Parts: sequence; C-alpha cells; structure tokens
Amino acid sequence: MFFCVVVFGLSYGQSSYPVLEEQVKQGEYKKAYNQAIKLRVENEGDPRFDYLYGLAALQTGHYDEAVYALERVTISTPYTIRPRLELARAYLKLENRTAAVKEFNDVLNLSPPPIVRSKVLAYIAKLKKPNSVSQKSLTKRLVAFSIGYDDNINFGSDNDEIDLPGFGIVNLDPSAIGQESGFAEAKFQLSHRKINNRVKSTFFVANLTHRSYFKNSDYDYSDLDLRTGITLNKERYQYQLVIRDRPVFLDSKLYNNTMGIDAILRKSIGNKKVIGGSLTLENYDNKQQSLSDRQRVLIGGKLDAQSGDSLHQYNLYLGKEWPDEKLGKPFSRNIIGLGYKATREWNSKNKSFLSIDYRHYKHLAPYPVFPDKRSDDRFIVKAVHELKVNAKAAILFSARHIKNKSNLDLYDATRNEVKVGIRYEWD
Repeated sequence: MFFCVVVFGLSYGQSSYPVLEEQVKQGEYKKAYNQAIKLRVENEGDPRFDYLYGLAALQTGHYDEAVYALERVTISTPYTIRPRLELARAYLKLENRTAAVKEFNDVLNLSPPPIVRSKVLAYIAKLKKPNSVSQKSLTKRLVAFSIGYDDNINFGSDNDEIDLPGFGIVNLDPSAIGQESGFAEAKFQLSHRKINNRVKSTFFVANLTHRSYFKNSDYDYSDLDLRTGITLNKERYQYQLVIRDRPVFLDSKLYNNTMGIDAILRKSIGNKKVIGGSLTLENYDNKQQSLSDRQRVLIGGKLDAQSGDSLHQYNLYLGKEWPDEKLGKPFSRNIIGLGYKATREWNSKNKSFLSIDYRHYKHLAPYPVFPDKRSDDRFIVKAVHELKVNAKAAILFSARHIKNKSNLDLYDATRNEVKVGIRYEWD
C-alpha cells in the first residue's frame, strides 16, 4: 500500500497523549487501540487524538471506528493530506468504493507530492473499473447463552385470592398466580448493513431468543424480532425509517405477532449531546384471543448526553391503544412513559448499564365484573455488567425487577430475574 510512504502528519504542538503517540510511532497498534479506548470519552473531537485513534483502529481491524474518527479529523483539518489517505484506506477495507474515490479526489485537490499523486491516480483508475465493489457491506453475527432464575415466569398475580364485586372473595386458579423457575436461554443475532455513500445506508437485523424453564415448559417461549430500514445522514441530522415484525411463540405455538413502523429523527446539538424524536405505529395481533387485537401509536422524545466515561439517555413517550373490535374496548388504553438509561465504561474490559422505566396505563373502559376502569403503574429496573474476555467474547451479569401496581388487585404483580451468560460475536 502506498500509504506507508506518506510521511505527512498532523502538527498541533506538543502531544497531550505521549503514550498513545509512542505506541503508534512504534507500530504497537493493538496497545495503541486499547489506550485510545480509555481516552476516547474525554478526547473525541480533538483532531490529533482522533487521528491516532483512527489509525490504531484501522490497523487493528476496527474499520467502522476508524472511519468515524478519521472523518472528524478531515472535518476539523480539511487541508491535511495524511488523514484523508488513511480515511480512504478505511473505506477500502469496508469495500466502499464511492467514499474512497471521493477522499482520493480531495487529496488531489490538495496538491500532494508527485509520488503520492501518481499512486492516488492509479488507485482511482483501478476503483473505477466496472468490476470494482460499489458498496460497503457489513455482516455481524452474535450468539449468547445464559442461565438464570425468574420468580414470576407468567407475571401472575401477587395474591392468591381477590375480592370481586358481587361475588365476594374468590380463590384464583394456580395458573393465575406467579410461578417461579430457573431457566436456560439462547440468543442469536444477525445484522447486515450496506452503505451506498456517506449519506444513505440500509440495514437488516434479526434477533432470535429462546427461553426454556426448568419447572414448567408451558411457558417456554421463542421471540423473533425482524427489522429492516434505511438511514440518512446529513450534517448534524440523522433520519431513519424502520419496518419490523415480531412473532412470539409460547410452548411452540404462535402466541402473538406485532408489526410496526418507526420514523426517527436525531440531531447533534454539540457538547456531546444528541436529541431525537420518534413516531411509532404498531398492530398487535393476539393469536389466542381476538378481543386483545389492537393498534398502537407512540410519540417519543429522547436526549443522549455524554459526561466523562458515562452516557446518559432520557426518554419521554406518549401513546394510545385501541381495539380492532368494539367488544375489545376494555383493552384500549392511554400510555405515558418516562425512561432513563446510563452506560458506564470503567475501562477497556468492563462496562455497566442501568435502565429505569416507568409506564402509566389508563384503560378506557371497564373489564367485565369490574366496575372501575383499570389503571396501572409499572416500574422496570434493569442492571447489566459486561466483562470482555477478548475482542469477540464477553461475560454478562444481569438483574431485572418489574412491579405492576393496579387499582384492580388481580393485576398487582412483582417479578425478579437474574441471569449470567456468555456472548460471542464475529463478522
């Protein structure tokens, strides 16, 4: 590769990253990449750091990260040759001919030395041949296995008896009361992304999760989540349209299927902050009870804010559900939700996640035998810790707590779950 002969660097005075600088200089790119990861949160946006980080990422096979880092350098220092050459090389690794040719042409406009110019012209000519790859295509795969314990696998009632108006005290069937069990879980994910240019990309993601309970196989389930869509990036804005389908199988039988479409807008507002809004339309098809079939619309707002080694995400959403059939009106409801998620990178191997979600559901018609309309407050808290074994494998520890408080005692429920597992991902 001709890039090895290019000696043009970035000059911003005395380096603020002497260790990283020396590692790159000595060709110790794996060490340099790990060092850059530790410094990334505080220093992304500094052209010198982004250049060192991008070069280390490129040399260690993290091509997506290399592109993002080196693109920031070319925006900050548009008249410097070396970052554009390295960015072009990253695009070539990702088989994105269009973007690579653009960077090469930008280099030619900067009047490079004759030897660099001749090499760039040769690469442009080669890339313009009909057989050259015209798109970047990335495929990633993930498998995960875990075992755990769930103290309410059916999310059943906390109470074994309730007071029904007109009937008095009624003992619930055991199937309506919370049941506990250990479980084994397997997950497979396939994601595929194509980038036609620096603005447009398309994607497809498939997630398959299967959980088997040790004590009661009637509640074994398989969850298939399929998503495809298009992403458009323009300066500080990102637009995304997602189409999805999610069938859920209970005890090997199709239990329900949810089809939806999401329209999402995100905008970078500087200071490591991103705001966003979304509109979601869904159709929920319950295969066991047609009266539960309903449509849903959700409007959401989101703020992402980076602070040191932590990323904070705040969510607000409003929604409404309405039934397919008039007799299903008790299942229609208004929805208000608030959410918070924090991600903390402790070092290159350890990462933690904490999410808190509150949802209020107000039903629009009373259930049979209940004079009052149902009103629920649901709290979900989840914590996850990830310990990386190497670049592809990680050990995961997670715990989740769900509490549903309803004005109808039958629907009071609490659920606690813990699990530990291992994840492996590869290209």
